[in-house]
Amino acid sequence: MDAAAMPISLNTTINLADHGINAQAFRFGNLTMESDKWLSVKDAAADGSSQVVVIDMHNGNAVNRRPMKAEASLMSTADNIMALKGSTEGTPGHFVQ
Repeated sequence: MDAAAMPISLNTTINLADHGINAQAFRFGNLTMESDKWLSVKDAAADGSSQVVVIDMHNGNAVNRRPMKAEASLMSTADNIMALKGSTEGTPGHFVQ
């Protein structure tokens, strides 16, 4: 099939490994994409501590690393607002912040 006739065109816009994100974080539950603006990745820092990495794809792929123990994160599709899912030791269930 002619490439011009294909309904979808795929291009690489960012290589997460080039931004220091561990390849083990590239899996369901750790990496989310909110619209075409935000990538949110739960990753481990070099010292082993947990961090959430947010990449703003509308700002030159700006990377913002935040140390936190969240199990998962989601970004707002419009603003720089993050929802975090986690649990507290000794209490049942999860909380969203």
